[in-house]
Amino acid sequence: MEQRPSEPVQGPQKFTGGKILALAIVILCLAVFPFVVQNRFYVSLINQMLIYGLLAMSLDVLLGYTGLLSFMHNAYLGAGAYLMGLFLLRVAPSSLWLALLVGVLGTLILALPVGWVQVRTGGLAFALLTLAFGMMFFTVAWKWYSVTGGDDGLMGVPHPDISIFGIVVGNTGNPVAMYLLTLAVVLLCFFLTWRIIHSPFGAVLEAIRENEARASFVGINVRKFKLLGWLLACGLAGVSGGLFILWRGYIGPTTMSAFAGAGVLMMVLLGGMGTLWGPFVGAGIFILMQDYISTMTEHWELFVGLVVILLVLFLPRGFVGLGDYVTRFRKE
Repeated sequence: MEQRPSEPVQGPQKFTGGKILALAIVILCLAVFPFVVQNRFYVSLINQMLIYGLLAMSLDVLLGYTGLLSFMHNAYLGAGAYLMGLFLLRVAPSSLWLALLVGVLGTLILALPVGWVQVRTGGLAFALLTLAFGMMFFTVAWKWYSVTGGDDGLMGVPHPDISIFGIVVGNTGNPVAMYLLTLAVVLLCFFLTWRIIHSPFGAVLEAIRENEARASFVGINVRKFKLLGWLLACGLAGVSGGLFILWRGYIGPTTMSAFAGAGVLMMVLLGGMGTLWGPFVGAGIFILMQDYISTMTEHWELFVGLVVILLVLFLPRGFVGLGDYVTRFRKE
């Protein structure tokens, strides 16, 4: 009989009054941040954290809730960004919402056959397949010069206006308007994902994570739900890709590399799996470390790697586990 781990991955937590208040304060601070801080560099940095936090949260849906490891989940951010960028460049330069929809739907269409193959495996085989398919996408982006721009990337992507019910409220070329758009889309994705995870569908994903064989014995169609969880994660990654191309106005193949994929996995581990909000914390910490250390040395990867190793050793549940350690210390 299979033993369960002594410290399982955290399941979804319900919002208490204190958590709702803390979340409201965080959202308020994020909303007023670009109006208080005049330096647009920091506005862009927080924007980047939000985008990669959404990508890390999408990976957490797979790893933290379904128990499926994806080494190159960033490939689907790249897919969404390339598809949206190509649509804006060659079809409709001013259609923001239609372009975002095309990017997300295109990402899901790419992810469907890939997921159909992958869910027939599990464990290490699943993880290696994600690496194989991710490298295929990376190679296509690198070599298909006539479409993707090759190693030069996709440049000159236009900045469409942000319109709500026909009313133009800003332009994606404006750092503040782009930041507020990113914040709104990320919050919408977060609450939708939180609602899905707290539904019976989320409970099934957790059952598969805990013991796939037992879930199958009780009548759960494991492959079907793994595929749906995969599509949910890839759809969220596609949204992050759309925000990325709007923010940068550029997408290159290095964004889809295995090295960048390892960075996204580190974000999830740093923040904590199985929490949804933990990956946002991990993304913020990782990007801050990368930005700060890279100003001191070009070998910043070495120091970031050492920090991550120490955190994984001493905080195996990530920063979200700090609260448990403080509670345990008080009790003792």
